Amino acid sequence: MILTGTLLGEHSPYIFNMIYDIDVRMLFIECVDNIQQEQPSLRIVFPEIISYSERNLQKQPDDEYMDDLVVVERTGEHLIKITTYKKEIELELTAEPFTETV
Repeated sequence: MILTGTLLGEHSPYIFNMIYDIDVRMLFIECVDNIQQEQPSLRIVFPEIISYSERNLQKQPDDEYMDDLVVVERTGEHLIKITTYKKEIELELTAEPFTETV
């Protein structure tokens, strides 16, 4: 089940910041409304993470360009896969992702 549209709504997919906080077991993805403005407007929160793994999708890191959210999909009952231009993240969590306006 694809969750990208539900989570992003009308916001752009461009990622301003992505933080995995192991102490609180949460992943935060902040997206900008306008790529020229470069100010976050939406925060997607993935709470109560049981397991987290990520892998780079590029052979060489490309830090010159802003990353963007390609797809967020539910791959199982408690499993979420997040694909960005630069990486793929797999999560197992016990709570539903939600959004906050920044």
